[in-house]
Amino acid sequence: MKRKRADRPGWRRVRRLGYQEKWVEALSFTGYAVRLTLEEVTDPAYMWVGEKRLCVGDRGYVYLQYFPHGKAYAVTKMLDELGNVVQWYIDICKAHGKDQNGHLWYDDLYLDIVVLPDGSAHLLDQDELDEAMEKGIISKSEHRFACETADELLQKILAGGRDVFDFPNFFA
Repeated sequence: MKRKRADRPGWRRVRRLGYQEKWVEALSFTGYAVRLTLEEVTDPAYMWVGEKRLCVGDRGYVYLQYFPHGKAYAVTKMLDELGNVVQWYIDICKAHGKDQNGHLWYDDLYLDIVVLPDGSAHLLDQDELDEAMEKGIISKSEHRFACETADELLQKILAGGRDVFDFPNFFA
């Protein structure tokens, strides 16, 4: 299992990163919200989602991250330099919280869901999840938990349930 931090230390492409964090209690969302601003990057980042090649990181991009209280996932809403949504990237995780130094973290269970602005949803990295179990990095119960969590989210998303991933910008 990979423990990751919201402030993304050691992010190779990003030379300067703006970081804001707050605890939010609203009708639509309760948990930590983070705003990352990619102020200076060495080169753009791209990824393939289905048949689409997306620029997911460049100068001026903003990542709004959400860590819903009591939920086993974290959402990154990626906005381009004009504020248009590029994608929602949902990391299935075992847990998230803060460490003794106040850093927001999440234990990534490898499995991810990408939702595009057209509403299509894509499950990613099933192979990484399976390999982690085969190598003993995660247990069979953690593997099952990740699959069940992703399945539940995908069902809600495909039924039009945007409330599980499309949260407001609490930094506007």
